[in-house]
Amino acid sequence: MFLYEHEGKRIFYEFGIPIPPGKVAFSIEESLKIAEEIGYPVVLKPQILGGRRGKAGAIRFAENPDELKKHAKELFSMTLHGERVSRILVEKKVDIAHEYYMSLMVDFYERKIIALFSTEGGIDIEEVARTKPEAIVKRHIEPEVGLDQFIGLDIVNQLGIKGKKALKLASIFHKLWLALKHRDLLLAEINPLAETTNGEIIALDARVMADDNAHIRQPWITELKKKRAGVESLEHKARERGISFVVLEGDIGVIGNGAGLTMATVDLVKEFGGRPANFLDIGGGAGPERVIAAIETILKLGNIKVILMNIFGGITRCDLVAKGILEALRKIDLKIPLVVRLTGTNEEIGREMLKQAGIEAYTDMIEAVKKAVELAK
Repeated sequence: MFLYEHEGKRIFYEFGIPIPPGKVAFSIEESLKIAEEIGYPVVLKPQILGGRRGKAGAIRFAENPDELKKHAKELFSMTLHGERVSRILVEKKVDIAHEYYMSLMVDFYERKIIALFSTEGGIDIEEVARTKPEAIVKRHIEPEVGLDQFIGLDIVNQLGIKGKKALKLASIFHKLWLALKHRDLLLAEINPLAETTNGEIIALDARVMADDNAHIRQPWITELKKKRAGVESLEHKARERGISFVVLEGDIGVIGNGAGLTMATVDLVKEFGGRPANFLDIGGGAGPERVIAAIETILKLGNIKVILMNIFGGITRCDLVAKGILEALRKIDLKIPLVVRLTGTNEEIGREMLKQAGIEAYTDMIEAVKKAVELAK
């Protein structure tokens, strides 16, 4: 489950990571009241589960109440990535000297944690990896060892950062690890992590994904789901149909089973030059109905060139997934290519069912991803 920025920041704050003063507003009047409390200038940030708000012109700055009213009115009328803006985070504007990138993510294949750090924050890390790879440090962290301040210091030192600044960044890295560990997070990303003009290090954004399967150990996950139940968005409508869905900004629809596999698929699409349009996890044990719901949900995005389905059959039976695909194709007039990777329980039966319908099912994930990226170009 992806969290809204303000929800992710609340977790960061609990673990001692500095964030700007601010509150969430559900109306223009609330926005004005919050700005009056924290003082101008302020930044207004729509709270949606999809990303890239800046590129959509949805991050606004206000120096006074008149500017705030104008921007808030426009923001509350927006629909971004299929999600209507119903809340805005009003924060104190920060004077930035430099922007960094910092993240931790669970790597299910290596059974480790991926730590990423870059001196080029504020932009997509994939873009940095393409244009300035020397500005990124990537390291696998053993979960049983964790990421203490010494490891954090070693990571930031690799990019030439020394002294008090390095110690502050290492401390943030350690606190981010504690948040990931103790809140059962799959992803904890700060972009940008800002150094202010007075030398403070502060998280200006939060991209956080929690492990839905940890809801018994983490009751706050269940509480958040209850609070979101009435919010109208493509993501929440998908959740009502039993699937976890987040809109990204691309043209390759991605379907997987299990958060880790789906995240890995999204990352591979990016690695091979593709643009994932979404994150969609149909979960374990998904039957035909959920497969149909997944394809229908992705098609509602309207800008999809190809759908990539990556299924590893553990609890999920590959023959039932194949049945769902065939039922979906009978129900939906699919005018775009469908690339399927199917392996695991009853994979031979599932692949044969698809083969008879003229659909090739890959067993190798990388081959399937490369094919999808090729078809999208």
